[in-house]
Amino acid sequence: MAKLLADKTDMKILRYLDLDARQPYSAIAKRLRLSDDAVQYRVTQMQKVGVIRGFYAVINPAALGYLSCRMFLKFRCTTPEKEKEIIDYFVQHPRYWWVCGIDGHRDLGVAAWLKSTGEFAELKNDLLGKFKDNVQIVQESIYSAFHIYSRPYLAGLETDEEKPLLLCSGGKAKIDELDWKILSLVANNARMSSLEIAKKTGVTPATVLNRLRGMNKSGVIVRYRPMIDLGRLGFYWYKAEFTLKSYAAKKKMLGFFARHPNIPYAYESVGGPDLEVEMEVESYEKFREVLDQIKASFGAQIENYQHLLWYKEYKITYLPVR
Repeated sequence: MAKLLADKTDMKILRYLDLDARQPYSAIAKRLRLSDDAVQYRVTQMQKVGVIRGFYAVINPAALGYLSCRMFLKFRCTTPEKEKEIIDYFVQHPRYWWVCGIDGHRDLGVAAWLKSTGEFAELKNDLLGKFKDNVQIVQESIYSAFHIYSRPYLAGLETDEEKPLLLCSGGKAKIDELDWKILSLVANNARMSSLEIAKKTGVTPATVLNRLRGMNKSGVIVRYRPMIDLGRLGFYWYKAEFTLKSYAAKKKMLGFFARHPNIPYAYESVGGPDLEVEMEVESYEKFREVLDQIKASFGAQIENYQHLLWYKEYKITYLPVR
């Protein structure tokens, strides 16, 4: 485990950034009774030591007419060099928005924005054409609902009043070329100022703000967040997958997940487990504690489960490639 690289004040700043990474530092400073300069300095230091790896916009693919398709892979007959080659293939491929290493019964998880299941098949065929001897696709699925919760644990809280966010569902929003240009800028640089965006797009800062508000309102952009390196905070990132005896339990389980301070994500998919949940915890023992809490409340409805540990996120970007 890496040395803890953030103190309690840093963690509180991270929590406010996680709720809205575009908010001015002055707003966070006011809540924490710090100076603007103190907040900015702490954020800069967290970036320097790698706690914060960047800022991104959380974009709902369904609002842009995209599916989010996922594969889990197992390596075979590989060397570390070959595994790096495979990982680099996904990281550099414009269609994949997420690439993450796994410690457990799988080795890699990847997800892509696609317009159709036909495109998913083409993407899979391209992968196997290049690496058939070295990868086995152990699961493929399409997200049907991606639930995003807040992280009250960052501030030492047990819960908060933040409403869950939902991706991969809902209708398609209407956006134009200017919206796309603005999206492409904030997708992987969520703290870019309206003035800078205006200069890059040839419009006024007021127009940029109006377009961003419009995309928030239409559900295209659902939040702005920091990319946090959990390992540098002393946390582990686990996932549990549940097969349920009855789908009737799903709604109550999602409600439980939304209230738990250490659960930031839950998701449903076509072709995957009935329900999946992620946990950010300080130890394996804490993971078992959270898992036992779930089993204590819903054990009679859980037919079986398995878990894994995410160990490194190689890529995350919520902007689909057109």
